[in-house]
Amino acid sequence: MFSGIVQEYSKSVSKETKSYGISLSVGVSKKFTKGLKKGDSIAVNGVCLTVKRFNPEKVFFDVIHESLKLTNLDYLNLKVPVNLERSLKLGDEIGGHLVSGHIHAKGKVISFNKAKENLLKIELPSSISNFILKKGYVAINGISLTVVKVTKKSFVISIIPETLKNTNLKYVNKGDLLNIEADQQTVTIVETLTKLRQ
Repeated sequence: MFSGIVQEYSKSVSKETKSYGISLSVGVSKKFTKGLKKGDSIAVNGVCLTVKRFNPEKVFFDVIHESLKLTNLDYLNLKVPVNLERSLKLGDEIGGHLVSGHIHAKGKVISFNKAKENLLKIELPSSISNFILKKGYVAINGISLTVVKVTKKSFVISIIPETLKNTNLKYVNKGDLLNIEADQQTVTIVETLTKLRQ
């Protein structure tokens, strides 16, 4: 599990095509790898990945085809950083909301108005439309955010300056694909109510 609070973002990303998907390497700070172990979980753009190997300044992952199909990792522009968060440990503060690292859908950026308010408008995939609610939580590229507006085809989130400064959202442009994870508690409630009505 993760908290949706990005610990750092990396501008040093490389990938290599493999039969199973891709081999992904991400440059990190020595502070980020302190206490890290092979097999640990790290959220990369919100996608829970398992550490294959690492050194003090780089972490390596295998990403299978199923993960590539469901996320934006196959579309990584290597000039754009990826958001990183190590998994929570018992007793850690949850600064955002509980995030599983299992992406529900990809959403295309409709617009990003970086003005008085940083309003990011994202296409709403029909597969998750029941789970995205006004004032509800959502994780975008692994970042815990709050929905401010929802329509049938889109939703809007407001990005505070601190989040924009410390995540890869500052590099986002119209047409980019973002990883979306709906709030798991909302998903559970909606699916339970749906089953009870059947």
